[in-house]
Amino acid sequence: MDTHDETRFPQAPWHLTGTACASAWRVPARDLPPVPKGLDYVTLGDTALVLTIWAAYLPGGTLAYNELAVVVAVRRHGMLAPTGTVTHIWVDDERSATGGRELWSIPKQLGDFVSEPHADEKGFAARLSTDGQPVASVSFAPNMSLPGQPSASGFVIQQNDCGLLRTRCRGRGRLVTGRASWDFAATGPLAFLHGRTPMFSLRVRDLQASFGI
Repeated sequence: MDTHDETRFPQAPWHLTGTACASAWRVPARDLPPVPKGLDYVTLGDTALVLTIWAAYLPGGTLAYNELAVVVAVRRHGMLAPTGTVTHIWVDDERSATGGRELWSIPKQLGDFVSEPHADEKGFAARLSTDGQPVASVSFAPNMSLPGQPSASGFVIQQNDCGLLRTRCRGRGRLVTGRASWDFAATGPLAFLHGRTPMFSLRVRDLQASFGI
């Protein structure tokens, strides 16, 4: 990476720290964007596994920014590690958006994030809009903190002009069970999630995430 690129976004890997709220959904595969060529969505019957991840990355990591990502589990022959493709993603930092697109072909767009005060530090509430139009909002009501700091690793795989680009990532943090209430604009880009209820949700505190490792 040349010096000009270095001023536009940090080179890989990115090591990020912060918090996140993640929910898992079952969505009919026909309602999702086309799967990248050479891959299949992981399905149970006619439904695919979708994750929504609302993260707040804080100072102390490679970059500090807010993010909402929608990831769908994918598979192909010979691929054993957990793998997902990012179908939609917004951030509020230009360097994150440019770096995500150019380093890993992740289709990051810029959005306006607003976080709301919450009485319990384990809870969370925020909303996202683009061009003045609402996209999504979420609030998380905590239930129970789980022991330890479990870790997970896998791959994100994206379509680009050269084919498929696979990027390794990993994360660890303190998990809090609870209930996430999501609201997606009925005519927005995430309308396929409007009116649905997640299978389960978790809050991740003291998150340490690495991307492009």
